[in-house]
Amino acid sequence: MVGPAPRFVRLRGLVRRTWPWLFGLAIVVFVARKVPFDAFREAIGNGPRPGLIAVELAVVLVALVTDAAATWVALVVTKLRRPLGEVAAVRGASFVLFLVNYILGQGAFGYYLKRTGAAGFQAAGATLFLVGTNLATLLLLCTLAWGIRGEDLDTNLWLTLVAGCIAFAFYLAIIALAPRVLAQREILAPLFEAGVRGHALAIAGRLPYIVVMSLGPWLAIRVWGIPVPFAAAASTMPMVVIASALPIAPAGLGTMQASMVYFFTPFAQGATADDQAAHVFAFSIVHFVYMVLATLLVGLACVPFARRSGNLPPSKPEPVSPLATQDFR
Repeated sequence: MVGPAPRFVRLRGLVRRTWPWLFGLAIVVFVARKVPFDAFREAIGNGPRPGLIAVELAVVLVALVTDAAATWVALVVTKLRRPLGEVAAVRGASFVLFLVNYILGQGAFGYYLKRTGAAGFQAAGATLFLVGTNLATLLLLCTLAWGIRGEDLDTNLWLTLVAGCIAFAFYLAIIALAPRVLAQREILAPLFEAGVRGHALAIAGRLPYIVVMSLGPWLAIRVWGIPVPFAAAASTMPMVVIASALPIAPAGLGTMQASMVYFFTPFAQGATADDQAAHVFAFSIVHFVYMVLATLLVGLACVPFARRSGNLPPSKPEPVSPLATQDFR
C-alpha cells in the first residue's frame, strides 16, 4: 500500500501545528469586532507597561515554585517520588513547550517520568492524576468562592459548577470502591493508588498554585487601572483560568480575552459599555503578550538545569498516551 504523498504529509503537519493558533486568533478577532477601535487604541497606548511587566514576571516565578511543589506532592501520593529540584527544572522547561502545543508540554513531563523509571502507562496515569487534581482544585475553589459571594450569580455558570462537583463526587466514590475492572488497568493504577486521601492531599498541595494563577491576573488588571474588587476576582478569575486552559488554543489565546471581557467589562472606565469592553480587551491583549514573554524567559532559564539532569526530552517528544495530552496549567 502506498503511503500519503510527502507534500500532503507536510501540509497535514503544518495544519496540525497552526490550527490552534488560528482558532485562538479567530476568537480574538471576533471579540475585537465588538469593541470601538478608537477606545481600544487609546487604552492600549496608555497602559502602565513597566508595572505590568514586573507583575507578570513575578507571577510566573511564583507559579513555577508552587506548580513544582504541587506536582511533587502528587507524585509522592502516586508513589512516583522524584527530587523536587528535578521536578521544578523539568516543569519549568516544559513551560516553553506548553506555549507551542499542549501535547508537547504534557508529553515532556510524561517523558521525564518514563525516563526516570516509570512504565509508559504508569507515567500516563500519573499525568492524568496531575491534570485531574488541577481541574478539581479549580472547580472546588471557584464553587466555594461563588457560594460565599452569593449575589449576582450567573445561573448557567452556577449550574455548571454544581454539576461538576457532583461528577467529581461520583468519581471519588469510584476511587473509594476501586472496582477491579478499573483498578487493575495499568493506566488507571496511579489514580487508585492515590485513593481518596491521596486526591485530597494532591488538591491541598495544588491549592497555592491555583490561588497564584487566579489572583495573578487580578493583580495585573489592577495595575493596568481596572479596579476589579477582590470578591469579584475571587469568584470569577478561576473561571478565566479554566477558559484559558482549554486545550483548543495555545496559552489561552482567544479564550482568555473573551472571558475577561465577559466578566470584567462592568469594572472598567468608559462612557459606554463598548468603551469599557475596549479597555478590558486592551488589557487582555497586553497581558497575554507579557505573560507569554515572561513564561518564555523563565522556561528557557530552566532548560539548562533540566538538561544537566539528563531528563530533558527531545525537541519533538512523543506523548506517553493520547489520554495524557490535555493540561490545566
